[in-house]
Amino acid sequence: MSRGLINILAKKPTDVVIISALRTPFTKAVKGGLANMYPEELLASVLAATLDRTKIDAKIVDDVLTGAVLQTLGGQKASATAIKKVGFPYTTTSATLNRQCSSSAQAASFIAGAIRSGSIEAGIAAGVESMTMDYFPHRGIPTRVSELLIDEPGEAKDVLMPMGITSENVASEFGISREDQDRFAAQSHAKAAAAWESGFYDDEVISVSARKVYDAKDGAKQDEEDVEWVRISKDDGVRKGSTEEKLATLKPVFSETGTTTAGNSSQISDGASAVLLMSRLKADQLGLQPIGKFVHSVTAGVPSRLMGIAPAFAVPKLLDQTGLAISDIDVFELNEAFASQSLYCIRKLGVDVEKLNPGGGAIAIGHPLGATGGRCIATLLNGLGRQQSKLGIVSMCASTGQGYAGLFVRE
Repeated sequence: MSRGLINILAKKPTDVVIISALRTPFTKAVKGGLANMYPEELLASVLAATLDRTKIDAKIVDDVLTGAVLQTLGGQKASATAIKKVGFPYTTTSATLNRQCSSSAQAASFIAGAIRSGSIEAGIAAGVESMTMDYFPHRGIPTRVSELLIDEPGEAKDVLMPMGITSENVASEFGISREDQDRFAAQSHAKAAAAWESGFYDDEVISVSARKVYDAKDGAKQDEEDVEWVRISKDDGVRKGSTEEKLATLKPVFSETGTTTAGNSSQISDGASAVLLMSRLKADQLGLQPIGKFVHSVTAGVPSRLMGIAPAFAVPKLLDQTGLAISDIDVFELNEAFASQSLYCIRKLGVDVEKLNPGGGAIAIGHPLGATGGRCIATLLNGLGRQQSKLGIVSMCASTGQGYAGLFVRE
């Protein structure tokens, strides 16, 4: 074992440890089980579960940083409402963060940095997105035009490129076939279905009381007192019987001659996540048993029009800065924005597919933008625990040409 690896696995009072990592079910936007829930309600649910399961006093949490991409009220007021509703005192500060798909993972990095600097002792990195509430009313490329956007083609204009087009760019420029994309998507569903059946997600996913979503033919009940409430306990986008052959029948969404379909892309979803971090010294003082340790994270930039390839640059940067090799990593949680970019990154990095997304990925589970980073952290620690292994990486691409990669240790 290398000296660097020994140092990473060593336990020190100054370590930033993870006490809890939870998420709501991720459900399909508009028609899924959480479609009638506001983002602040989803966030409140996972924060309340964090307090309940850890039995901590809310006042020990110095700061809550919430990843959110699409929220109205500037994101901050919706998140702050949830934080205060759950019972965090006014002494617990809050803020929101938007690094697109990596928002809640970046929140964990920033909370960890604050703990290491000594400015706080404990914090929560949360994430939430109701794509039902905040995505569909504003669908499409923004209509606003400035001099930055009407100039000749370039990075400034490419940041507005629809994500599906970036997927097509990756597929065409790097030779990712439609057949390989559909095969990858079918495998994601198969792994997720098997994971749910085996109980893999039982501890990670909390149950949420949600307003019932009615079929169009039934009509929606308008009066709050008439609304029925149901328990939502599972991701509802996982298709157990999905096959490469079935996926091959779907038409491309973004280009008639393209390869990106609704079946080999991440699902538009609703959900929330929360990761509780603190110093090991604080955890010891409170008698709390960590489930993991945050080690280090990086970001990397790539051309906006090829944003999906970013993990292939962020992961090597992370490994270089931590003195590790790809073979040292036991589990990778690579967010499946699209099958095209996932396959490119897997091949470029040389990742052993047996180590990749053991419980399935966003193609099957869903991708509520602001909540996904926290979900990946929770699922990574879950997967490491199941395998009785130690080292894992969370990585994802993000709109505007960015990638995130974070290194974690299971305790």
